[in-house]
Amino acid sequence: MFKFINSIVAEMRLVTWPTGSEAVKDFGMVIQYSIFFMVFIVIFDWLVKSGVTQAVKLLVPMIK
Repeated sequence: MFKFINSIVAEMRLVTWPTGSEAVKDFGMVIQYSIFFMVFIVIFDWLVKSGVTQAVKLLVPMIK
């Protein structure tokens, strides 16, 4: 068990950790991408909802 933990610690020492400014930059990019995809999904959802609503309005009179 100790050999396993020691190998984990040794591997973690080999990792190149980001600097504070790199972490802040990466965090900003994550926020930007999240906002972009949120806006994209909201617009897509609105278009689909509008399309389905219009399709139902057109099809209901045909059924009666």
